[in-house]
Amino acid sequence: MNRIICPYCGKQLIQGYIQSPRPISWLPKKLKLFTLAGFKGKEAVVLSEGKCLSAPCVIAYNCRECKKIIIDYEGNCCDFYR
Repeated sequence: MNRIICPYCGKQLIQGYIQSPRPISWLPKKLKLFTLAGFKGKEAVVLSEGKCLSAPCVIAYNCRECKKIIIDYEGNCCDFYR
């Protein structure tokens, strides 16, 4: 089992998931109006869109010491029902 270490404090991270009923994206600014187009725009980093009946979900690591959530978004989308 690989131990994933927090880059801030050096303690072990706990793997978990971030889920949403809507697509999960990182955006450089807040949207005034929620639209799917805004979550998929050229500046957006789409973390998970979800498929069919599955909720959008992304693997995330929690540092309880630093109170930070870390997401490695390369190939990190997950299907909740798998």
